[in-house]
Amino acid sequence: MTVWAVIPLVSFLLFAVLAILALRQEDRRVNRVFARFLIASSIWSFTSFMLHYNPFPRYALLWNEILAAALVWTVVSYYHFVRAYNNKRGGLGVYIGYAAVFTVLALALNGYIVEYAYVVDGVLFHELGASGFVLGGISAFFLISATWNLIRRYRSSVDPSDRNRTMYLIFGSVIVIVSSYVTNLTPAISGLSTDHIGNLVNALIISYAITRYQLLNVRFVTRKILAYGILVACLGGIFFGLGIMAQRFVPAEPAYLRVIQGSAVVIFVALVARPLLRIIEDRIYRTFHWGTYQYRRALIDFRDRMSHVIKLDELANEMLDVMTKALHLSQAKLLFQDFGSGVYATKFSYPKTAGNELSDEVKFSADSPIVNWLYRKGEPLTLNSVDTMPEFKGLWELERDQLAASELGLLCPIKSQDRLIAIIALGKKKSDGIYSHEDLELVMSMANQASTIIENAQLYSQAVIRANTDGLTGLYNHRHFHERLDHEIARGSRFGTTFSLIMLDIDLFKAYNDIHGHLAGDEILRRIAICIETSIRSIDIAFRYGGEEFTIILPEARLEDAYKVAERIRKTIAAKTSSKAPPITASLGVANWPIDGVMKEEIISFADAALYRAKQTGRNRTCMSSDVIKPEAPLVSVELEARSRALSIIYALAATVDAKDHYTYGHSKKVSDYAVALAEAMSMSHEKIDIIRAAGLLHDIGKVGIPDSILNKKGTLNDEEWKLIKAHPKLGVEILRHVIDLVNCLPVILHHHERFDGAGYPSGLKGEKIPLEARILAAADAFDAITSPRPYREQLSSQEALDELKRCAGTQFDPKVIEIFSKIISPASEEKLETKRQ
Repeated sequence: MTVWAVIPLVSFLLFAVLAILALRQEDRRVNRVFARFLIASSIWSFTSFMLHYNPFPRYALLWNEILAAALVWTVVSYYHFVRAYNNKRGGLGVYIGYAAVFTVLALALNGYIVEYAYVVDGVLFHELGASGFVLGGISAFFLISATWNLIRRYRSSVDPSDRNRTMYLIFGSVIVIVSSYVTNLTPAISGLSTDHIGNLVNALIISYAITRYQLLNVRFVTRKILAYGILVACLGGIFFGLGIMAQRFVPAEPAYLRVIQGSAVVIFVALVARPLLRIIEDRIYRTFHWGTYQYRRALIDFRDRMSHVIKLDELANEMLDVMTKALHLSQAKLLFQDFGSGVYATKFSYPKTAGNELSDEVKFSADSPIVNWLYRKGEPLTLNSVDTMPEFKGLWELERDQLAASELGLLCPIKSQDRLIAIIALGKKKSDGIYSHEDLELVMSMANQASTIIENAQLYSQAVIRANTDGLTGLYNHRHFHERLDHEIARGSRFGTTFSLIMLDIDLFKAYNDIHGHLAGDEILRRIAICIETSIRSIDIAFRYGGEEFTIILPEARLEDAYKVAERIRKTIAAKTSSKAPPITASLGVANWPIDGVMKEEIISFADAALYRAKQTGRNRTCMSSDVIKPEAPLVSVELEARSRALSIIYALAATVDAKDHYTYGHSKKVSDYAVALAEAMSMSHEKIDIIRAAGLLHDIGKVGIPDSILNKKGTLNDEEWKLIKAHPKLGVEILRHVIDLVNCLPVILHHHERFDGAGYPSGLKGEKIPLEARILAAADAFDAITSPRPYREQLSSQEALDELKRCAGTQFDPKVIEIFSKIISPASEEKLETKRQ
């Protein structure tokens, strides 16, 4: 028996086993039709075995005639199976196909198909004549039709699992077509039985695809096949290459040395196999996901990268950002359950709209069919299938409209210890793409990794909230008030913004407690807290300061605006609690940073003084800090005096800096002039130009605290010395922060050593996150530094300095600023600036 007889024999046995297993499967139409295909394939393989084995040579023609009909039967039954898989009736094509089978069988048995046939050493030699083209045409028609029907199903399906299953069948169909036509159109193998291999592989693929609920991702399988194929080719090349080199360059040696050499080669190949496979798989993965590789890798390694993160907002923002970029999505949201109402609502969203507000908030009630499905199944849900799935017939119309308006494409549960702790809501793919099975696996893998991390972050967040929250009112507590106040002062110093502070005290609260009891007093405190929260903006923050005192921080609110908010709170309290006897009222004091002081103690003191004045003047009213201290001189004279005082301070401090280092004498003045010229060329406002002028004079004031030995050192600075140099912007801010007239200069001075690429100091700001005034000052400072003599290098000419600035544009400096600076710096302009300085 030759190998050409063994191939159809093995195929016959496997087809028979698969047919029996298919008949034992669930009684579905697709299983029954698949069993018929396997029976037809087994008969085709058996007749091919009998023909190539050729136990009775005189019957070779008969077996070849039956083989022709069995081949057509196999192809038609495969087409019938595809129709059943697509949930379609057999149709006219199936009837015509089976009629063709009987026709071919009848014609073959009467000698009209095969003219002659004989077998030599397992190789078939026959002549079909014109009937061969007919058989080929029939087979081609049904195979191509079946493949086209599978492709149409794949393109029309929106279910990633169904698309993955169908892709398996398409691959199997392509394998059949290729193996059949390579076998029959290649003269060297046209008489062999190699086409049975393709049909057997197809049958195995179909069996796997229709009997398994969860399939391996077809792209993953393809990558693995490619990787191992390339690995085998590489290892084979290495093995044979080393063998040839050994024969050519190593003289003849005893047999035992040859064995040792061969063993060494085998060991070497075994050692390089695994690392080589990793490299090959990585390269293939990069090829399959060109452009999104780094984001997909970030999702795969999510747990390792984010396991140390305990802040929920940082974790969520990173997760949504990476998922959006890895999958080419329009948006991504993270929904958490509100423990009060049970509703799953959007807490984090990417991208955010202007003002950092959540866009198109999505909510699901706790008893929503979607929430129940995600909890029970624990797997992603494509929203395209919601309308067709019977589980969602009870979905509220409001939720249907919300889903339609949200432009979402996928929901994925995040479960931990059998609890649904969050829901990932992903937008539709860009360019109207469809989620693939691989996308679902990637999202589910990330969700499984994120569950424990999110739970830990939630526990940390809850602990922080409990530590910062007043247990009675639900407002933030006294400790957190001081933290937030420090934060707002730091933010105002950095960006030149303002904020206001309201202090509130309940009038005659002790008497109310004495009359009605402490339980009633606690209820009043809770109601006051509600009145405050309903009267302020979402960005305002309310605190229980202590006892019956409350505070509210209002970011970016002027004194007049804060007064209006305070009055709204006061009137709300009076209206909501007036039914009590005696009526509950509140007195409020309002202060503003930096008008009333730049230190925390100053702003609190002014707000408290305004509150005290409200109490003293009759209670149930609001007083501003300006009501406490009245100016004794006319406003104009005070403003002029303040400006004069500020200017004197600026020049005195600038002179102190220049006196520290004779090499930099006049540096601050020149930097200020360059920066002002640049600001004027950029048409900035007079207020901004004044800020830049002062910041230019004082940008190096922090060097007052650096030893002269370091400033004048000719050699390279060590790490400790660099640490001192890099600290001078912060030191400068600390020196100037107590001078109210200079408060707007602080962000410019603090950040004038930041780099446009984010590699600067002290904060590592990047791009336009660096204040524009600081970017201007950085260019002016660098230009004067490299055109002035220094102990550690030679000075450059103006043109050489400009060339250096242009070279560093985009990395160290803002390209737009350098472009404008290059236009205003010329010999003529420098003469004008020198004249101004003189």
